Amino acid sequence: MFRDIFHQSGLPQVIIEPDLTYLEMNHAFCEFLGYTKEEYETLTIESVSHPDDFLLDYRQFQRLVKGSITEYEMVKRYIHKNGSIKTGRLKVSRIRDRATQRVLYLGQVYDLTEFTKIYEGLRQSEQKYRLLAENSSDIICLHDSFGHFLYISPSIKAELGYDPEELIGCYSPHLIHPEDQDVVTFKEQTITFRAKRKNGSYIWMETTIKRVINDETCACSQFITVSRNIQKRKETDELLTKSEKLAIVGQMAAAVAHEIRNPLTPIKGFIQLLNSGMEVSSQYSSIVLNEINRIESILSEFLTLAKPTERKMEAICVDELLEQVIQIFSPQAFLANKEIIFQKSGRSNRKIKGDSNSLKQVFYNVFQNALDAIEEKGRIMVTLEEGGEVLCVRVIDNGCGIPEERIKLIGEPFYSTKEKGTGLGLMTSYNIIENHDGTISFESKEGKGTTVTISFPYVEKEA
Repeated sequence: MFRDIFHQSGLPQVIIEPDLTYLEMNHAFCEFLGYTKEEYETLTIESVSHPDDFLLDYRQFQRLVKGSITEYEMVKRYIHKNGSIKTGRLKVSRIRDRATQRVLYLGQVYDLTEFTKIYEGLRQSEQKYRLLAENSSDIICLHDSFGHFLYISPSIKAELGYDPEELIGCYSPHLIHPEDQDVVTFKEQTITFRAKRKNGSYIWMETTIKRVINDETCACSQFITVSRNIQKRKETDELLTKSEKLAIVGQMAAAVAHEIRNPLTPIKGFIQLLNSGMEVSSQYSSIVLNEINRIESILSEFLTLAKPTERKMEAICVDELLEQVIQIFSPQAFLANKEIIFQKSGRSNRKIKGDSNSLKQVFYNVFQNALDAIEEKGRIMVTLEEGGEVLCVRVIDNGCGIPEERIKLIGEPFYSTKEKGTGLGLMTSYNIIENHDGTISFESKEGKGTTVTISFPYVEKEA
């Protein structure tokens, strides 16, 4: 029975004589090194052992033979028949043959070859990643689930002035400017904040946070952060922003001057006629007044952009507001052989939150542009649609349309598709719609017309 257990065991086992010759081995031991039992008769333990491990094995075996120890264990490398290296944990113990009382030695080998390969692969991977972390200009950190530093790459010395050992175990948010504390939450995200340097100053940093999930508990056990210095980028962005603001101010000043100069030319001419003593008809006076009104209109639009008036926000029925604006434009449209049609499905009970005067200004600008775009016997279709979470107003005309490359410029200051337009009307409308949490979009085809879609969120239901 014991012989069957020995030979059928999956654990490589061998019985050795005191002179290190093989007496018996099981099938698992033969498979472990690839030799047959007959081939083992011509082999010695030294011939199948790695040279660097045999000497230690031999010394331990001699101590066992002399009785200094009763057994020993060691991790040992073997040479397979094909020349590859096998690793095993060898355990050798003294046994006695009950029949002959002869002392023999039982060797058992636990195959560690695959574990060794895996360990070596992990060790090499760790070396590679550690090499990357320790030579990266980014600051790579490992935190526990509460935010304390567990590992910090050496690059923190160059960026913040700390030695990594100084901060191990510290609570990482303590390095963040007090005004930026609210941006720090330990979840997967990218954040920007001011980090405190060792000398007390602050620099802007950008940090990407990743979670480390425990395979057994499926819970977040640690966090990895990768941070980089963006101070120079911030300073460059600020300079660009200032430059853009100055450029916009210059463009607006030049455009306002140009728009005002045009009506000033006829005004100046008529005043010169008056100074010369010539009689001027009332028709000329009317032209002067119209040009002055035009200057006043340009300045009013400009001031509206510079200093918006205070708005009274309340619940508004958009259909009523549209009807009021359409009534204002109906006579103008009738005289020009143009038609405005308002379509809606029943009476809307849904309201939006806004300022009625401001929204009237938006619809006024859109309707005026639509009327200016269409020729005689043109038509404007106004629809009001409810759906989802927004209320949509669509103004559709069959006018001349807008070239595709110009649509993206709509809403910019002093850009207009009309010959005498300033572009301030639509820019004001954009600002009003944005303040109402709404959106505006344009779809147009040359020669076929334009569709303007304005959407507003519904007002929350009152308790």
